[in-house]
Amino acid sequence: MPDLSPDVERELEALDDALAGRRVAPDLTELGELALLLREDRPQPTDGYGRYLDTRVERGFPGKDPRTRASGRRWFTWQGWMAPALGVAATGLLVAVIAIAGPSGGDESGGGGAMSAGATETGAAAAADSARSRSGEDAAGGGASSLAAPESVPPAPSPGSPGTDGRERRKIERSASLTLAARPRNIDAVSAQVQDVTRQQGGFVVSSTVSSSTDGGGGTFELRIPTRNLDAAMAALSRLGAVRERSQRSQDITAQSVSARSRLKDAKTERQSLLKQLADAVTVQETESIRARLRLVSAEIERARAEVRRVNNRAAFSTVVVTLVADRSAGASGAEDDGSWTPGDAAHDALRVLEVIAGIALITAAIAIPLALLGLVGALTLRFTRRRRREHALDAV
Repeated sequence: MPDLSPDVERELEALDDALAGRRVAPDLTELGELALLLREDRPQPTDGYGRYLDTRVERGFPGKDPRTRASGRRWFTWQGWMAPALGVAATGLLVAVIAIAGPSGGDESGGGGAMSAGATETGAAAAADSARSRSGEDAAGGGASSLAAPESVPPAPSPGSPGTDGRERRKIERSASLTLAARPRNIDAVSAQVQDVTRQQGGFVVSSTVSSSTDGGGGTFELRIPTRNLDAAMAALSRLGAVRERSQRSQDITAQSVSARSRLKDAKTERQSLLKQLADAVTVQETESIRARLRLVSAEIERARAEVRRVNNRAAFSTVVVTLVADRSAGASGAEDDGSWTPGDAAHDALRVLEVIAGIALITAAIAIPLALLGLVGALTLRFTRRRRREHALDAV
């Protein structure tokens, strides 16, 4: 390696001082700033990949054990036929249990009013709201409300978003509203339970207004709940009172997310280009111009990062508005009403217990019968094999 000139050694020492946080000579300040900027843009391995490399280094980068393949041949001998058969049987049983248990979801709400409105799907609620808005009907008005028939005309063609329509991972923003009715004396209890359900689902209360009296009262809650828990939260909230109205809304914001990330990437690319230009600058005027542009690009990067975080937060958290109204005719639901247990409740509970017992018995039979048949086949095969061995032994004598 050739010897370094004093100027080169001095510049290298300035780089080391800048990276270590020490003072740099005034005439080499620009070189130190360039080193710090380049260090900020260096690629960093993820924590998981770093731990993986450390583990591989500690183990000496082991390869596959050559004995693994030889030991695996025993699965295909007549002594190991039971293990593959049991694996196939277990897979078939798992599929059967899923097929049996799949259609049984649904009625888990105790109140009639809560069940009739709480079981509606998101699309059905949105269609109902759209039909009511077109027909001018008021959902809270007395009497039976008739929904307009859905239009059979398909929507007009839309160009969509060519840059994002083909993406498999989508960003969806969701929101929901729920109107619950409870007896006046239960307004405070239901209000407390709304906040408890929100905390249990990992959300928080943005704002709340509650009023209660012997003759009426009500409340309004604005909740922020993780989108992954929105369906569970809506089901739990629907059990707190008689559901008067329930609606959900979703909007695809994938295009906004892609646009925000694209702006951030472009700004970072421009900063890297400016850093290279700064390294090649030879005049003071050129250097100052590039630095001014760097400050503008850095501000643009911060704005783009904030926009990416906002879009991600819109997809990660859903807004839920819960309206609580007082109604003396509201029946018992998930809230703590009057604590009475009527014969109808007893009959409902007894029927539910019988359904659970029948389901357990059916699942047990579905598992036990195939295993018993497998055991019977295995026993007959073993008995036949022993008998053939004895016959061969007698023939040899």
